Amino acid sequence: MATPARNKTLICELCGAPLQSLASEEGCLNCLLSTGIEGEGAESSSLPNEPSARIYQHYEILTRPDGSLWELGRGAMGVTYKARDVNLETPVALKIINPRFSGQAGARRRFLQEAQAAAQLRHPNVASVFHFGTTNPRPNEGAATNAGENIGERFYATEFIEGESLAARLRRTGPLPPAVALEIALQVTWALAAAEKRGLVHRDLKPSNIMLVAEKETAAAAWVKVIDFGLARAEGDSSTASRFLGTLAFSSPEQVLGREVTGRSDIYSLSVTLCHALTGRVPALRQAGHPGDAQAGAPLPVAQLAKRGIPASIIALLESMLAPAPEDRPRSAVELGQSLQRTLDSLGRVSRVRRWVVNAGLGLAAGVVGLAIYLATLSPALDDKSIAVLPFRNLSSDPTNAFFAEGVQDDILSRLVKIRDLKVLSRLGTARYPADVPRDLPAIGRALGVRHLLEGRLRRAGDRVLLHVRLVDARDGYELWSQGYDRTLADAINLQGELASNIADALDATLSPHERAEVRKKSTGSPDAYVLYLEGRKFENSPPFAVSGYEAAERLYRQAVAVDPDFALAHARLASTLGLLYRFRGSSEELKERAHQEVRKALLLAPDLGEAHLAKALGYYRIERDYNLALPELEIARRLIPNDTEAEGIVAFIHRRRGQWKEARAGLEHVRARDPLNEKYEQELCATASLLRDWPAASRHVLRAIELSPTVSPFKIEQGMVDVWANGNLALLEKFFADFTAYGDPEGNVAWARWDAAMLSRDFVKAQGAIDGFPFETLPSVLSAPVPKTYLEGCLWLAQGRDDRAQEFFESTRPALEAEVRAHPGNALRHARLGLLYAYVGRKSDAIREGERAVRLTPVTEDAIDGHQWLCNLALILARVGEADRAVSMIEPLLREPGCISPLDEASLSLWELRLRWQWDPLRHDPRFQKILAAPEPATIF
Repeated sequence: MATPARNKTLICELCGAPLQSLASEEGCLNCLLSTGIEGEGAESSSLPNEPSARIYQHYEILTRPDGSLWELGRGAMGVTYKARDVNLETPVALKIINPRFSGQAGARRRFLQEAQAAAQLRHPNVASVFHFGTTNPRPNEGAATNAGENIGERFYATEFIEGESLAARLRRTGPLPPAVALEIALQVTWALAAAEKRGLVHRDLKPSNIMLVAEKETAAAAWVKVIDFGLARAEGDSSTASRFLGTLAFSSPEQVLGREVTGRSDIYSLSVTLCHALTGRVPALRQAGHPGDAQAGAPLPVAQLAKRGIPASIIALLESMLAPAPEDRPRSAVELGQSLQRTLDSLGRVSRVRRWVVNAGLGLAAGVVGLAIYLATLSPALDDKSIAVLPFRNLSSDPTNAFFAEGVQDDILSRLVKIRDLKVLSRLGTARYPADVPRDLPAIGRALGVRHLLEGRLRRAGDRVLLHVRLVDARDGYELWSQGYDRTLADAINLQGELASNIADALDATLSPHERAEVRKKSTGSPDAYVLYLEGRKFENSPPFAVSGYEAAERLYRQAVAVDPDFALAHARLASTLGLLYRFRGSSEELKERAHQEVRKALLLAPDLGEAHLAKALGYYRIERDYNLALPELEIARRLIPNDTEAEGIVAFIHRRRGQWKEARAGLEHVRARDPLNEKYEQELCATASLLRDWPAASRHVLRAIELSPTVSPFKIEQGMVDVWANGNLALLEKFFADFTAYGDPEGNVAWARWDAAMLSRDFVKAQGAIDGFPFETLPSVLSAPVPKTYLEGCLWLAQGRDDRAQEFFESTRPALEAEVRAHPGNALRHARLGLLYAYVGRKSDAIREGERAVRLTPVTEDAIDGHQWLCNLALILARVGEADRAVSMIEPLLREPGCISPLDEASLSLWELRLRWQWDPLRHDPRFQKILAAPEPATIF
């Protein structure tokens, strides 16, 4: 770029002072256009210290505790105060024109243009303008302007932002970490992108015009707001030729020279701001002397950045943003945002790899490589219309609002799954990529087998919801589409449908009229009901075996439908949750009737609601065990929500219950292929392989489930049990429980497994420790009926040959188990468990009666899993009461039948369990039983 002539005169538009006449490079001090430091607490003796009034229409300027007016900042056009909207009783930021300019038509026009420019931008990263007004003229003033124009003081009200400016943050904390600075810059680009869409250029972007809405020190807790569009101009506007507008320290070369500016000028200003954030100083990019010489090709202070340890990728990006010629900079804010995101992602990957190397060593690295190889084998060819919705980042200062971000993500996903032309991954499949750690998007896309990823950042503040989403091509991280939203909570109810429709359009998906209507349908008109529903979804999606989560979800859904009785989706979710509670808390007639009532209500309100048909099918499956009625409803649900794999998974479970093992396995393999990182399907494949005594396959699947969710204890217990079933090896179980120290087992399933593993190895001290380590007197849900700890105590003494002590504990247990049978007479598990207790205390006829009752309640012809379990239980009862012939005659064929294996069942029947379990001790000296133990395990018949 050619150096301008030194005698060129630059004029301040507001006061007309020639900038050439100033000796300082700071420019027009009178108007504070060039200091770069106006903002919180800045002062100038040339500006009046007080406004002419305290009341501006329905706004009242507030005072600080010391009685002074609550000034928020000063700029070229005026002063901003904290004020109160007396009508709505809410705080606002009130900007009042500098009294010096009230009588100048050009200044008044510019002040109005400032408000109009900001009002055009309704975006979460831009401070919103609510109102523009003019006071009545003061007594010594008249209508002295064009056409009798009132020259009273002009003002406008904007959103009051709780937080601090980036300038204040830098003064308070010094330079920011690179990741934090990049996160702030990224959000600024979203605001600039919104301005670009309306043809606006900010022209005064600097740290004091960037507000951080946060209560924490990290960008993850911050929502950025760009303020003061007072100098904004439309691209191509030549009305300011030869006039400098902006803050010299942060202005682009073309801006300083009074030339036409575009959005690339704001990119330059953002780069200077980013340098300032990274180093704590504004880079010395100009030459001393005449302002016209400023920015003429001055290089980026690379050495200063490198000295501070700024990564080379950030320096390279800054150099492109600071190019003297506009055409050499990023073409748009959208393009810059993509570059910033890629730089931020790469920065996170480098940091993550560094942590792995330092903290984990080669062992963990090898595990990571192994998982990557496994995920690569699962990844199908990418579908152009495939998408996964990654967990949204919660930017709310209140961490309890995390459920809201999760719920909005889930709500968007629940709409996308209705579109047949898309391939949509489940929430469980994406849950392992939390929003608070850097993401390698191409790697995530490959692992999930999808072409596109949706990311989001959400902040909920009172009644307002701020959301920014972006759709990226997972192959290279290229941003295809992004949008910011600033809505009231009431409006946010509709937002998810609008988003899902926009995403489908961006992916060029074909939607039928019915699909488009369903995707955009408003689920409720009540914000309170919607918030309750979202919180309920969080609990319903809780980790496996967390029955307390289902109970919390049921309470929240019940409150949601009480607030809005016409909330069909909440009725459907409530029905589904009641079915789960029926499964895990007992066969209650009250739960059954409530579940059916909620389904009927949901379908009455919304006959084509896929979730309601799914809930109806789940009621038939979980409560009635009527598979013939469940299957037609599942087919309707699959048609209405074609991308939701749950309905297809339930079809596979029905095949399994019917003993259609090949079909069950194939169905689960298919849904696993559609949702490759969903650990639920790996666990179900493991369970299916175990029921078929296919130990190698069971081991593969449980290892994959652990790789996907390494903190889920039941998966590790199942891994240990597979090794017991296959090899008689107790080492994995013993190691897991030796390392297991923390209590986190409200249902008692882990306590039972710990006790059972110790009993398998005849380590009675550890078994007693497992009993003592559970803090309650009853294990609430051992798949799934409550078990008093006294039952475990009795078994412990019985296994040691201390029948006298055992009887004391069993007699203490008996009333509770008998009460459970009376309360749930149709529940086979309760009859089976009571029958085994009677066998342990020597009540032979009662024991056989209860064991046979369980078999009749759930025969194998109706349920190939539970039916076989009750046959195995009956064989154990017969062995304990001296009916050895009948017991052995049952054991031999059962060893060849699928469906007899369970990780939490005393009567689980595998060859190694017959060899190890103390329960079978009465048969140890029977020659026929010894022959069974000596033979290899028979092949499963299917």
